[in-house]
Amino acid sequence: MSLGTEGPQVVASPTFFPAPAVPRSAPVGTAARPLPLIIDSDPGLDDALAIGLAIARPELELLAVTTVGGNADVRHCTENALRLLHAFGRADVPVAEGAEGPLTGAVVRATAIHGEGGIGRSVLPPSPASPRPEGAVALIARILRETTEPVVIAPIGPLTNIALLLRLHPGLAERIAHLSIMGGSIGEGNVTISAEFNIYADPEAADIVFRSGIPITMMGLDVTHQATLDAAAAARLRATGTASGAIATELVEFALDRVGQWYGGTTTAIHDAVAVAHLAIDDLVGVARYNVRVDATDGLGRGRTVCEGLARRMQRHGLEPNADVGIRVERERFEDVLVDAFGRLP
Repeated sequence: MSLGTEGPQVVASPTFFPAPAVPRSAPVGTAARPLPLIIDSDPGLDDALAIGLAIARPELELLAVTTVGGNADVRHCTENALRLLHAFGRADVPVAEGAEGPLTGAVVRATAIHGEGGIGRSVLPPSPASPRPEGAVALIARILRETTEPVVIAPIGPLTNIALLLRLHPGLAERIAHLSIMGGSIGEGNVTISAEFNIYADPEAADIVFRSGIPITMMGLDVTHQATLDAAAAARLRATGTASGAIATELVEFALDRVGQWYGGTTTAIHDAVAVAHLAIDDLVGVARYNVRVDATDGLGRGRTVCEGLARRMQRHGLEPNADVGIRVERERFEDVLVDAFGRLP
């Protein structure tokens, strides 16, 4: 049958079997009982908005920010975390520097998108605080031991620190209530056709994490590409009148410029904030149950999150679901949540 413009067209049958939406397994905080939260991050344009959101939401108690190399060099990421927390009125939140690069293989950076320093053209005042000397993994381990209730971790960069934590302190896995991860994709990636950046940056670490048995929610590109802001949203952030809102506006406008130059687009996805918002708002993000495996080979699929959601096929291959995976988010409400958050910050 001809595939040209003349004659009948061949239309392939779809091969994507979406898993049905299910109730979330991730805990959700309340103002009366906020979730104790650690953010492991590589700030990062969208990371910055995720950190601000975590500070502003009364349902979350931000215990620490740990850093990992990813969007920029880890030293830039650590300085960004310190300065962002200071600008957002929480210089008291401890920051510790983590892994510079992956467990194995080449270092991958996203400076082409986020700028060499990680936060575009923004220049933030120095923080009076310094990074904690024990480093990221030791700080997370200490918090897990000392906190009276299990802690939620939002890894929104490469998963190197979390994998090292599980290797060095395997007994602390049970102290992690949930991992709300930004990374991966059911469908195509954004670094390669197979892989999303955070997973591609350290597939071996991601493989360790997804095999760990810890309850996981994966906010991949399928849902985060629905969580977008445009120029009108940037104007709303500026109209909050807060210094934090002005910072968020600068970051969003930088991202919009890059998207416009490269793709001709008019919106930018705020990927990392979805993983944080899910922990504060019960019904913002819809999830489905998948078996998620990570391709850590050196082939074309390296870094791919292989997401199996078809129950019959899982049964046939002896697989069990191991993660909630984000499948939809209310875009307008997501925007409102961010604008509200940066209106609450100083």
